Amino acid sequence: MTRSQRLNVKRSVIIDAPIEKVWAVIRQFDAVVDWNPGVRASRLESGAPTEVGSIRVLDIVDGTQFRETLLAHSDLEHYYTYDIIESALSCQNYIATHRLIEITEGNKTLSYWEGDFDCDPAVADELNRIVGDMIYLDAQRALNKYIQELKP
Repeated sequence: MTRSQRLNVKRSVIIDAPIEKVWAVIRQFDAVVDWNPGVRASRLESGAPTEVGSIRVLDIVDGTQFRETLLAHSDLEHYYTYDIIESALSCQNYIATHRLIEITEGNKTLSYWEGDFDCDPAVADELNRIVGDMIYLDAQRALNKYIQELKP
């Protein structure tokens, strides 16, 4: 039996915009295609954009596909939590939360993305880099760029 390791990956970025503006961009589960250049297409397989239980399918620019379920969503607390049903990632039991936190000084937003999943210890460092840097960090940087380019 292959041994498994629980991995926790987190990345954060300060976005130079008020939380309401950032949340308006990311709050719909299928809207990731609007601001994340790593996603070629996004569609809901079932449910509605903010309905818990909705399933989205993401076509990634590298040709892979992700199927994810919206597990929690809060307009009040500015976060959503989802799991991965299917993906090319070598992990299991993946659950992640993308949360926004208001930074009152300067009217900015902290974008905080955290995921937990099981993986083979032999690929843990690689998955930390892929999920943390290539997915979370790159997406948050792209979100910041997208927000800055929006007309006021």
